Amino acid sequence: MLATFFSHFAFAQIFLCVLILLKHYKNNQPIQLFILLMLSGAGYIIGELYTYVSTPIFYIGFIAGNALPGVFWLTAQSVFADNTQIKKWQYWLAASTLLLPLTVKLIQLGFDVELRNYVSLALVYFYLQLILELSLIAHAFYVAILSWRDDLIQERRYIRGGVISVSAIYIFLIIIVEQILKLNWSGIDILKSLLMAGLVTTINYFLFESKLNVLFVTQSNRQSDTDAIKTSSKELERIVAAMENEKLYQQDGITIASFAKHLAIHEYKLRHLINGEMNYRNFNDFLNFYRISEVSEKLVQPEFIQMPVLTLALDSGFRSLSSFNKAFKNTHGITPTEYRKKHSHS
Repeated sequence: MLATFFSHFAFAQIFLCVLILLKHYKNNQPIQLFILLMLSGAGYIIGELYTYVSTPIFYIGFIAGNALPGVFWLTAQSVFADNTQIKKWQYWLAASTLLLPLTVKLIQLGFDVELRNYVSLALVYFYLQLILELSLIAHAFYVAILSWRDDLIQERRYIRGGVISVSAIYIFLIIIVEQILKLNWSGIDILKSLLMAGLVTTINYFLFESKLNVLFVTQSNRQSDTDAIKTSSKELERIVAAMENEKLYQQDGITIASFAKHLAIHEYKLRHLINGEMNYRNFNDFLNFYRISEVSEKLVQPEFIQMPVLTLALDSGFRSLSSFNKAFKNTHGITPTEYRKKHSHS
């Protein structure tokens, strides 16, 4: 009875969340995927509550439940890793969590397959799907935790940390406890419904408080000019000096924690300074600003004109050419090679 109450409450909260987000969904991929995640969660709840009612209800739950891990993975890529554009192959990979079980179900319904052969086929698909789902979920948590570590907005770190933790427990209960261990414990349903209700209610609280940017990037707040940085305190002066004079952004594996230790500034205060005073959303954006500035200068200097772009990128602190190219194009709107040609002839 308690599980049913919390499930209905969670469904109502999901419906409310989707209504709030609908007016912001245009041209905003993170919000679009989050709405899809909410709808998948709603479909799963309906399937859990009313499977016995009719066959269509069963398939709603079946489709939503199997799509949930893939949609969660896509949402983590887009929502937690800011400014990440999902590629077509990622959509297909996410869709495979639904396509695999759907294929088995269609074989069962539409083809005359011997029971022994069908059971063998179903087992193969089951374990293949299980490995895929666990891999996608593990990677989603990795992306989310990595982004959470570099996020400079403290309030957003709290809500995102909560979303990660609750989602982890919820999916653990569905996949590990129910599908693998097959534990028959009545408290699981209560715990699942309570977690979902609490999670969506918390999200709705922030949305009602008009804090859409706590979860989603709604506009660019990135600093674009070092001259605009207000060095109104000694701490800010030390931050800028560490970047411009010591070039700490070149260090491999530099983190907000190691940077705070180097400056002898509390990490919480450093996050506030870089975000609140210098207007960066996350630590990587802050580092990349200086890295891109360095490479941009070297690309047009005669002494570096023959040096490969990859060498310049790695020397500035980037770990790969792909991440550098993406950051460079986001800044200048053209590739490093195009930038070099354009300015070398000007």
